[in-house]
Amino acid sequence: DHSSSARGLADPTSANMSDKWSTGLCGCCSDCETCMISFMLPSVALGQQNKIINQGDFFSLSCCLFALAGPCLGGCCCIGPNQTALKAKLGITESDCLGDSCCAVVCQYCVLSRMGRELKARGIYSMEQLNGQLPATLAPSNMTMIKAK
Repeated sequence: DHSSSARGLADPTSANMSDKWSTGLCGCCSDCETCMISFMLPSVALGQQNKIINQGDFFSLSCCLFALAGPCLGGCCCIGPNQTALKAKLGITESDCLGDSCCAVVCQYCVLSRMGRELKARGIYSMEQLNGQLPATLAPSNMTMIKAK
């Protein structure tokens, strides 16, 4: 069997992962770094997430479109599809009252921040980890801290 679990790799959609977001849409204060990047540099946040979610480059057509198109078109055409793709890859079935694309238009910075928090919460920092090709955490399980003298 060549599945990720047979190779001992983390599967982001495995049963031990929740089918819900780890934080709410407005849970920005739980991770101030991700929140600040999402609100102050949304194109950077989108680029980071696009690289992981869509196996794309940091600078992509969607990042350029987002930067040029503004909140409505950028949220609907760039952030919404990324959120839908991330939910599918992580097995998240929880949905917002407005749907992915509408929510991304109305609350784009919150959606960007929540996607970033979710990737961090699940220990996913690369497309290989999201696809189950690498462990979610790269530190060996037997690693211990040694106190400096």
